[in-house]
Formats: sequence, structure tokens, C-alpha cells
Amino acid sequence: MENNEEFCKRYFTVRFSDCDYNSRVKLSSLFRFMEESAVADAEENGYGLRQLIRSGYTLVLSRQKLRLTHQPLEGERLSVETWTKSIEGKVALKDFSFKDSQGNALAQATTSWLLISLKTGKAVDFSECPFPIFVSPNREALTEKLDLLLPESSGREIYTRVARYSDLDLNMHVNHCRYVEWCMDVFDLEELKSRQLRSIQMNYLSQIPFGEETKLIRFDNSRNHALICGVSATNPDIVRFQARIGFSQ
Repeated sequence: MENNEEFCKRYFTVRFSDCDYNSRVKLSSLFRFMEESAVADAEENGYGLRQLIRSGYTLVLSRQKLRLTHQPLEGERLSVETWTKSIEGKVALKDFSFKDSQGNALAQATTSWLLISLKTGKAVDFSECPFPIFVSPNREALTEKLDLLLPESSGREIYTRVARYSDLDLNMHVNHCRYVEWCMDVFDLEELKSRQLRSIQMNYLSQIPFGEETKLIRFDNSRNHALICGVSATNPDIVRFQARIGFSQ
């Protein structure tokens, strides 16, 4: 792997469709900005999705965490920088930095990615990647390790979601940004009005195909955090994803 101090930088304007009822950007929109920035970074460095697929591989996002300093409003212009900070065997760690038009910090994020062989459907060591991935080891946005999120209490089912056309991406599975929207739908609107979002961590454990039913289970694991799991409606032992959403109060 080679070192490269040039970071991919993309600009976004928060549109009406990116916002929630409070005119603030939705978490899913911030995740979409990250997704588009990661795709652009890969394309610029010669290992875009189609190039990888033609070579028999694809990249899959496995975990991510975003911490908010300021939740942008409709009309605000922001930039997103992204870079690969390390590669450790089968895991590549990629960070993101959000700034406003004056260069002030808005949010920071860290993510982990797996290189999947299309022949076996399993993660392989990044040494097998047919393209060089540039690593910038001297900069990181968040230092946290993204571990599994284990419930500390019994959960309660909030609702069931069925994967439909609008949830799918090019891989024919539910897009990771949609999981965020499913998790935010767990909350009562009055609760969201009384609490300020601070962070979100998502762990993607198994893909959800079209037509699959997923139960959204909420665990109250602390005063300032809510833990949410998506489990298979037909087999509750299969956990599809985990989320921990943090509030400032």
C-alpha cells in the first residue's frame, strides 16, 4: 500500500429533501454524503465499484460511527473530506471530516470496510485487492474502535419493516443509509423534539434482501444512548444490524 496525503474532498448543499421536520439535515443524508464521497474517492484512485466487480471483488461497509458537532440546516453548504487511514488484514478503516463553508468542524466519522470476493461471497485479505489503495496513516477523524453493540437490558419490538424497491441499492440489498432511517423511525416524535442528536454508530451484520421482514427492537442501555437492533422476523437469532444513537441530554 502507498501513502498519499491528498484527500478526496466533495461539496454538498443541504437541500429541502435532505432535512427533517426541524429543517436540520437528517442523519441518513449525512451518511449519503459519506457514501458519495467514498465512491468518488475510490473512482479517483482507480478502484471504483465497476472496476472492482470486473476484477471479481466488491467493497462492503461493515461499521460506521458519526459524531455531530453541529447539525446543519437547510441551505448550508458543507464539505466532506475522506481518506483511508489504515488497512489491517481484512479490514480497511476510512475516516471522514465534515466542515462548513468557513472551515468549522460539523462532524467526524470513522468507518470499516471489507473486501468481498464475488466468487466465494466472503471477506478476503486486502493484499488480494487488484488495485492499490492509498493510505494516509497520519490523520484520523475519530479514534474509537467500532465494536459489537451488546444489549444490557431486555428489548421491546417497536415495529416491523419490509424491504421494498426504494430500500435497495446496486447490490440488490437494503442500502446502509436506509437502515438509519429505519432506526430513526423507532423514536417517538416528542422524544426527538426534546433531545439533541449527538452521535450514531451502525454495525451491519448481514444483508437484507428484497421482501425480507425485519423487526426493530429497542433497548434502553443508558440515559444518553438508545440501542436498536434489526432482527429477522422469521428467525430472531439472526441480527441484521445494530445501532447506538447518542443524545446530548
